[in-house]
Amino acid sequence: MRRRTSAALTCLLAFASAGAEAQGVVERNQSAWSPALGREIEYNLYRPETAPSGAERWPVVYLLEGRPSVSDWLDQGGLAETMDRAIAEGAIPPTLVVTPVAPYSWYVDNPDPGGHGLMKTAIVRDLVAAVDQRFPTAACREGRAVGGLSMGGYGALLFAIDAPEVFSAAISLAGAVSPPIDRSDVARLKRADAFYDGAFGRPLDRERFNAWNLFTRLRTFEKGAAPQPDVYLSIGDRDRGGLLQNTTRLHVALLRAGVDSTFRIGPGQHDWETWRRAFATSLTWLGPKLDPTCGHDVASSGASDGTRPTP
Repeated sequence: MRRRTSAALTCLLAFASAGAEAQGVVERNQSAWSPALGREIEYNLYRPETAPSGAERWPVVYLLEGRPSVSDWLDQGGLAETMDRAIAEGAIPPTLVVTPVAPYSWYVDNPDPGGHGLMKTAIVRDLVAAVDQRFPTAACREGRAVGGLSMGGYGALLFAIDAPEVFSAAISLAGAVSPPIDRSDVARLKRADAFYDGAFGRPLDRERFNAWNLFTRLRTFEKGAAPQPDVYLSIGDRDRGGLLQNTTRLHVALLRAGVDSTFRIGPGQHDWETWRRAFATSLTWLGPKLDPTCGHDVASSGASDGTRPTP
């Protein structure tokens, strides 16, 4: 573990001195075949301009959109500019960011006719595999994280809880966190039916919703079991609809489950001004956790034949 941490810090220092003017590249309207969906899954991405060398690879952050966005991270979130700055300042190593296009899906597996399909499986299994095949990525959990805002914040936490062997860290910005729905809470069930876009059945199936609920999923965690993701929760102090209270409850539940959870409450509402600021701050938290070498020793990364070791 000490060698891995030292290697990651060495990479960060090297990246910080590699030229503050380096700019990333944005690629829109990309797609990859998803057996889970039986069709292509679309995505946008940000990638560093220069390919990695030696034992390093690009860590990957899967950044999930809110409802009903398809490219707001690029268009409103300042994703490219924020990543350029964070990389130039050495807050995070050169990192690939993938933003799947999955509006209204809530990032769950929905087998219903006319539904959005098995979206969680499509992203966690199919898209991750396709990205690792296409790009020089750090194809290990230590080189992978997931994040998102609002609906995407829920999805990011769901992915990290369900697949900690895939993602080592999760960032939730004002994630759509809510407790399970009680059988007697007819009013809330009615509101949820209108809000969740058929992702949990139409009309909304209370038991199905509760089965996908973050608090329910956390019960499957065995305290102290490995691996477990590190979690970063952020929300504005004037956010809406009980999200601040529910996020606070989730933070406590994560800690009780033995998860390393960091919780930040800052000024702001449920809007892009708040999320842009919070995302930049979250990268400072995430950067040291990403290992571009997947545990390989940077000093001995070059093989005698000039090839690079496979993570």
